Amino acid sequence: MTDFREKVKDDRGLLKKIELAIPGFRGYRKREDLRIADRLLREELANGLGHAATAVEEARNALAKRKELDLLEDMAKLVIRINTSVERIKHAEQGYTGVSPDYRIEEHELNRMYEWDLGLLDDIQTLKAISTGLQANASSMPVAEMSKEIEGALTSLASFDQLFDSRREAFANLQVKE
Repeated sequence: MTDFREKVKDDRGLLKKIELAIPGFRGYRKREDLRIADRLLREELANGLGHAATAVEEARNALAKRKELDLLEDMAKLVIRINTSVERIKHAEQGYTGVSPDYRIEEHELNRMYEWDLGLLDDIQTLKAISTGLQANASSMPVAEMSKEIEGALTSLASFDQLFDSRREAFANLQVKE
């Protein structure tokens, strides 16, 4: 996968290059570029999870054709939870702080946020594989096995959501100590 940080850096126009030369503005420009790169990465993650939602929708349609009504509710729950996760990824915090913030998010923390999000790519691939498996087996798998597969998908998605929830605290060292 493309490192969006490098892509954003390579795509800087003349104005952004001038901003890098201005004292006091250089740090702002670098942090802003990291936020843009992270947004692009999160869009890629959301698109991948969106493909998983499409596969689950198609699996649900196959189950509806088989008239497996007991499984349709669980599949609908899975679709809704995937779509909710897609929206959370798209609209996740980007590391902005105010003019005089209580804490400031520095360049190295934004880089950690990007690396954290990049690490989610493997989890997205796993969720896509699970969804594709549901899609492939929906028309022929016995109901009991399909129910277990759906539960496994819901569990995997819950684990992903929990990992994503810890994102902000992890990159800014804002975790509350118990």
